[in-house]
Amino acid sequence: MSRLLNEVDAAIARMPWSEDEKSQVRRRARRYDHACGCGFGGAFLVLAILACLARLVLADPFSWSLIPLGVIGVFCAGLAGKAIGVGWAKVRLLFLHRSLIRLMPASRGVLP
Repeated sequence: MSRLLNEVDAAIARMPWSEDEKSQVRRRARRYDHACGCGFGGAFLVLAILACLARLVLADPFSWSLIPLGVIGVFCAGLAGKAIGVGWAKVRLLFLHRSLIRLMPASRGVLP
């Protein structure tokens, strides 16, 4: 588990919610923490393949050198999509943590 996920779990434990609500938020936090980026990677891959096919079909003078460039472009697009998907999930986990901190009830007897 990551440090941020541990902090989110601690913040959830302090919330005055029912156990069902707490478990739903915990599941969401774990999903964000364990995200692999496959959804974004797949979407970027499909778009890159479509773009490469369109480029091959629309290329006025066909050139065989376009094929390896297209393969490299598709591979890089898949990696970029995966990285963006993982990064987006981590940002969502950070936003969840911040929103929990804002909602956290203040300790009694302590002035802000």
